[in-house]
Amino acid sequence: MDVVEVKELTKEYYLGKTLIHALKGVDLTIRDRDFLAIAGPSGSGKTTLLNLIGCIDLPTAGSIKIDNIDVHGLSSDQLAELRAAKIGFIFQTFNLIPVLSAFENVEYPLLQRKTKKDERKKGVMNALKSVGLETFAKHKPDELSGGQRQRVAIARALVSEPKIILADEPTANLDHQTGAAVLEVMKRINEEQGTVFIFSTHDPKVMELANRIVQLMDGKIVP
Repeated sequence: MDVVEVKELTKEYYLGKTLIHALKGVDLTIRDRDFLAIAGPSGSGKTTLLNLIGCIDLPTAGSIKIDNIDVHGLSSDQLAELRAAKIGFIFQTFNLIPVLSAFENVEYPLLQRKTKKDERKKGVMNALKSVGLETFAKHKPDELSGGQRQRVAIARALVSEPKIILADEPTANLDHQTGAAVLEVMKRINEEQGTVFIFSTHDPKVMELANRIVQLMDGKIVP
């Protein structure tokens, strides 16, 4: 089953007075249970493609379907609902809220959805357990290592039980051993829960674990 379908995707924007052709007619299908790496040099369009799939940016032309929902013409509120229901995000800078505990950071997306307190607690602890951090629930980010912070970020992405998780260079700020351990956590979640992972990455470790690699060059997919 296809969970993402991208056709003739084009993205252009101005940088000062210069027109940037970030994506040039990209076609891509992402299947259920994929662990997919989008690879390519800086400026190839990797993050742009990830942002478009995540519905946090809009294409200049072309179409995007997320779990068979065509995003064209959806309002900003409808796009926000789609993101909340279908998509989780992991970033290289973790993006945790410093004053909140691990539990509270993971809980945050559920507060937006007005989930009941008992359901929130159960969901948060299950998400923390899935990344091996249930005993660190009360720790704040500055009390955690880089690898532990990224695991909290993974738990936060998982807590809403999304179909797709988009990971933008998730190992870039981690040392080799820690990055490998974090990737193993994501791979296990992919295999056990069937969550689709889509990476934007330069990391050979990600590409070794991926079941599929898509190479981008100058805004186009290349063989």
